[in-house]
Amino acid sequence: MDPAAQAIANTWRHAVLGDGTPVLVRPLHPEDIELERRFIEALSPQSRRYRFLQAMRSPSDALLRQMMVINPATDAAFVAVLGEGDQAREIGVARFSASAGGQDCEFAVTVADEWQNKGLGTLLMHRLMEVAQGRGIKSMHSSDAADNSLMREFAQHLHFHHQPDPQDAKMVRYSVDLDTGSSPV
Repeated sequence: MDPAAQAIANTWRHAVLGDGTPVLVRPLHPEDIELERRFIEALSPQSRRYRFLQAMRSPSDALLRQMMVINPATDAAFVAVLGEGDQAREIGVARFSASAGGQDCEFAVTVADEWQNKGLGTLLMHRLMEVAQGRGIKSMHSSDAADNSLMREFAQHLHFHHQPDPQDAKMVRYSVDLDTGSSPV
């Protein structure tokens, strides 16, 4: 991977949400496993279903371990946290995984229920787009439940393309072209 692209992916960023709340956006690390578990468990049942496309109360240890494996050649993952150290609280997570050819990637953005509609999802998505562009990825996509109105509004806000999944009427595919020569942020 290009050293400049790697440096972008490893950068920690302080940001301020629309309501004035300061937040830290940083790379997800394997030692964040319990932070991620608490975040997922605190999501509403509907938010968990939208994120994992199935009902679950708590993520299995195997799923959490899998989520902590970030291949720096193909993946990127960021968490938005409030506080530091033992007081740190995850309020959002965003990740992508590039296809074998590296031209496109699948993404996911999840924001804690009480932090939705405050600009955090947009902040995290812009971070993903910046890193993806730096790696030469041309497009990003996500498959989501068709009844996920928050994702639909989010995708419209960011001018993503959308189309029904031809093989599953309960799913929608959102995509964005990064090969425009412009910065997402």
